[in-house]
Amino acid sequence: MRPYYSLNTDGTSSTNLQLYALKQAQHHWNELSANYLQDKEATKDLVERCVFIVATLGLSVSQLLGQNDPAPPVGRIASPRAIWKRFVAQHSLTVISTDEFDKFIDIYDACRHFGVSPDGLGYARLEPLDFEATRGWYELAHRIWSAVIKALRADPQNVIEEIDIEGFKA
Repeated sequence: MRPYYSLNTDGTSSTNLQLYALKQAQHHWNELSANYLQDKEATKDLVERCVFIVATLGLSVSQLLGQNDPAPPVGRIASPRAIWKRFVAQHSLTVISTDEFDKFIDIYDACRHFGVSPDGLGYARLEPLDFEATRGWYELAHRIWSAVIKALRADPQNVIEEIDIEGFKA
């Protein structure tokens, strides 16, 4: 049996970092949503909070895919894009297009690599990241998680703890 999450190096206990990151994104999204829907103008640190949520969602997706790459590990862990393509091919996933996934990784990368960039677009990549855009990225990350967990659950060799993916909907 293979858990979809990693074992600690001593092999006696387990950790689920990707689920923890997803739960943190959910916690911060719920908090931001409550503030924003109550009073848009009084919502503090909107851009910073949106960036944190998207970065944390991206981290959870990246870790989920990295732990479940269909290809045997060789050297460095592959990029989320490469793993996603292999995962889609192996499990015949059609619920999320490659274009949608690539755009999610682009915004995740923009959040992770925020700052001045050689192409001068570092800051500009985050300009469209507002409350509604963050909601869209949150919903897409939920769909990615749902598709991956569903595909993994289809293999009886996988150990999938009960995860209420529907509980993470925005």
